[in-house]
Amino acid sequence: MSSGDVEGEEQDGGKIRKLKEEINDVWNKIAMREEKIKPEVDDRPGWKTVRIFVSSTFKDFHQEREELVKKVFAELRGWCELRQLYLIDCDLRWGVPKETTSEVTLKTCLEEIDRCYDDNKVPYFVNMTCKRIGWIPLADELPPNLMKNYRLVFGLSVTEMEIVHAAYRIENPNALFLIRDDSFLNEIEDEDIRKEFIDEVQPRADTKLNILKDKITSRFSERVFTYKCKYVPGERLYSDYMTKKGRPKLELDDNFSKIVLDFFKERIAEQYPVVKTEIDEYLDATFHHKAFMNSRCGIILGVNKKSQRDLIIGRESILKEINDYVENEKDTSGSPKLIIGEAGAGKSSIMAKAASNVLQAMEERAAQPCKVFFHFVGAVPNSTSLLEILRRLLREIKPNSDFPETLEDTVQLVRSELANCHLGRVVIFIDALNQVDRDMHLEPMFWLPEKLAPNVRCVLSLITDSEPHVVLKRRQDFKIRDSEIIVPDLEPGKRLEIVNNYLGLFNKTLSTEQVVPLLGKKASSNPLWLRIACEELRIYGDFNTVTDFIKLLKETLPGLLQQVLERFEKETDRVLLVSTLCLLEVSRFGLLEAELLEILADKDSLEYRETGGEYNPEGSRVIEKRPHLPYAEWASVYRNLRIFLRPYGNPSEGRLDFYHRTLSKVVQDTYLDKSKSDADYNKKRWWWHKKLAEYYRYCGTYDRKVEEYPHHLLFLEQFSADEEDQKRYSEWLQEFLQDIKAFDRLYDNEFSADLLFYWRESGDKDYVQMCNQYLELSKRIEANPDLTTVDRCKTLEQLSRVMGQGGRYVEALQMAERCLEMLKDPSNEMEKKERDEKLISIYSNIGHIKSIISEEIPVCHEIIGLHKTVIQIIRDNHWENETRFKKLTALQFNKIAYISGEIYRLSRSAESLAQGLENVEEAIKLYAELEDFAHELEAQLTKATLYRDSPEEQLKIYKLTRQKTRQMFGKEHDLMCRLSFNTAIAYEAADDLDNAYKYFRRAYDLGLKVYGPKHSSTEKYRDTICEEKFALIGRSLGHAVD
Repeated sequence: MSSGDVEGEEQDGGKIRKLKEEINDVWNKIAMREEKIKPEVDDRPGWKTVRIFVSSTFKDFHQEREELVKKVFAELRGWCELRQLYLIDCDLRWGVPKETTSEVTLKTCLEEIDRCYDDNKVPYFVNMTCKRIGWIPLADELPPNLMKNYRLVFGLSVTEMEIVHAAYRIENPNALFLIRDDSFLNEIEDEDIRKEFIDEVQPRADTKLNILKDKITSRFSERVFTYKCKYVPGERLYSDYMTKKGRPKLELDDNFSKIVLDFFKERIAEQYPVVKTEIDEYLDATFHHKAFMNSRCGIILGVNKKSQRDLIIGRESILKEINDYVENEKDTSGSPKLIIGEAGAGKSSIMAKAASNVLQAMEERAAQPCKVFFHFVGAVPNSTSLLEILRRLLREIKPNSDFPETLEDTVQLVRSELANCHLGRVVIFIDALNQVDRDMHLEPMFWLPEKLAPNVRCVLSLITDSEPHVVLKRRQDFKIRDSEIIVPDLEPGKRLEIVNNYLGLFNKTLSTEQVVPLLGKKASSNPLWLRIACEELRIYGDFNTVTDFIKLLKETLPGLLQQVLERFEKETDRVLLVSTLCLLEVSRFGLLEAELLEILADKDSLEYRETGGEYNPEGSRVIEKRPHLPYAEWASVYRNLRIFLRPYGNPSEGRLDFYHRTLSKVVQDTYLDKSKSDADYNKKRWWWHKKLAEYYRYCGTYDRKVEEYPHHLLFLEQFSADEEDQKRYSEWLQEFLQDIKAFDRLYDNEFSADLLFYWRESGDKDYVQMCNQYLELSKRIEANPDLTTVDRCKTLEQLSRVMGQGGRYVEALQMAERCLEMLKDPSNEMEKKERDEKLISIYSNIGHIKSIISEEIPVCHEIIGLHKTVIQIIRDNHWENETRFKKLTALQFNKIAYISGEIYRLSRSAESLAQGLENVEEAIKLYAELEDFAHELEAQLTKATLYRDSPEEQLKIYKLTRQKTRQMFGKEHDLMCRLSFNTAIAYEAADDLDNAYKYFRRAYDLGLKVYGPKHSSTEKYRDTICEEKFALIGRSLGHAVD
């Protein structure tokens, strides 16, 4: 060997050593920024989303990606669905348009990993490596803000950045690494084909790859696998991601798919174990509202450079005023605090931050108990329902109490409780009250009492001059000006602070000449407008024309949003973008990302057509494995819309909806033709509702079907021009309501409001068809050999209760008695305890139904016998000291007493009277032991009715009960209304008409406040005082009746 050759080798060796030193220096810097994170076991019930990020260089791993997307993940998706998990595989092949900047390309990859962190705490990640290292961005291609935010190090390839961000830095146990054996390259003779698998830059690429593989293997030794493949000469691999000529085809080792499938099944099963417990709907909703509150604290109002966290800019004084209101124990005004402002003013952020502050303060002062209730209307499914809001509130302030069945009764109970001077300390936050569903029979704010109890603080946010705001301004209960906090326009100084903070995060600034026209726009006083404008400026590429661009920004929030959507249409697939917006707009509770990927997959069907097309019964047939839109195409749409979309409901569920309702209005005007005419608007909406109805008819989980499918069918039926279409959609709805899985989810033991509503809206106003269909359903259930007796009895009892809730008592009794026969059948396989618990429920239900159907004395004796049987079953099982059964026993005693009173009324049987008095005393005693004072007072009312022949004794009981009710619940309570009316009846029986009128009048006045003027009880009280003998007394006292 010549000296020249030796010298050349030494020079090459020196270069390699220097290169290794440079690369190792990069990894040493990474090691200084490590932060270990462990997955959190999530055993909360409900659907969740699992994301798997696929990492590799693109050009040489098409075969593996095809195998993963079309086979491995398809199988894994089915496995996940059995565990109530949605699987989304993040495969970003060609996910970023060629014309996008390096910053956008990098952000797309890294932000998808961020979403994996958001949904799963620790990303599910699979990396594949062989002989290519991929693109290594140059120094001027790495924006400083991106380097800082992601703690990146110069010198890494994009694939290495993915590995560092998703796995290496945190020692991710959910990360899988697959190294392809490169021996297959020896089989490839064509040099052009070989180049597709080898980096052009050698030996740098080999050196970086060797060090990368060493780093991966040393840190993730048990999760690094090597697999082999063969080159298939003469054949090409084709897919939607590739050029028309295709890619070189490889034959993968059989173990490849098994390794990936087994690994992710194990990791997912550990983090998301199968949960068999019943879902506590209250706790589930509270969890979701708290997650929304945390995500919304300070959002869009500003950014703190030091902490990189959002903060409230320009709203500090409002937060202080809310805090002072909550903390001021001397405030006895009884007034709520109203946060009033225009759309986009930042009310939700203020409410979230204020509620979070109060929660934190109360946790720090644990010695001073206080209940904090927060509800963000529209933030989670069903959160716009007034009934659900009030039920959640009652659960917070009366956790162990039974709730009324109807909205009217719930409203009056909440009204009474919030006025109860003996109620403990409670702070209530309800955001976006103007978005609550309107009930045509109730004044929207009637649940709020004229004067709150001294320990109650209530903070409500509303849009200026919305219906609830107008109603409250009309009320004379409190001084509206003292109660309102107007969210003002942002002051110029605060606007400038927001602009500087927001753009400064991305190392961008505006000159004075540019700031002036921006802040000179009237809409810049709106925080949402300002944030969107700043985002548009941030991504605008030509600094030399920024001033002109600022001048072109629309002057209104809707106008600016429309302008942004026009830009999005140019930058992404317009059909997918518009379809996503329209689908989200017509959905009831937002859409799962997994659902969107399935619906959008059939792009040819997404273009709006003037007619919905002829009905095709095969058009939406069941497809076991529906195709998905390539994730890369969705990533482009989502990247644009991301700042306007919010996770809806459970943050890990993957549900999306609009962050702000102003965008909803823009979508309505721009894409659904609302600005043209109602006819055009309904026609466009009908088309998109049909798209979703056909999807949910055959696809989606039952939890989602129940939320969405009936909603879309009702719209289609209402706005279909063709009678045949109307009939078909009504039939589809009734067919769905007979599906046992749907029925089970719509059933509510207290009152199945949605289920009954859907039957009425399907044309079955008096529930005749419902009963007929459910009787047929019961026969199929009884004949089903796959169901246990437990399952059969459970469903039959539920069917019976729904019929009773709909007022079909004869059919309800028939179903309940059939269920009783099944339970008594000695051949059934039920355990004694299980059977006895079910018997208690059935006997109680039958007793309730019979008490409504008939007042005949023999039937009354039957009912008493049923209640006595319930008590005996409880005693035989020694359950009488368990709280649940003790309460149930007290209820049976009270019902026996009431029915005994009815027998005494009809027959004057002294024995029945004695039985009634004995049982009511037992009920009062048990309720007292349980400290269930509300039901104790109810039992006192029952006791008073037994003394119908002794008005004096009745009046004594009523007086004592009124005193206790006033002490416990205040003057404005349902019990006070009934006590006043019953007291009046007792005075009338004693021929004391003046006192009778006094208490009838009191019942009426209380009824107006507690029930409202249109309630049946209030109308009964009014009719009574309008009787001639009482009207004369009223006129003599100068009383008028409204």
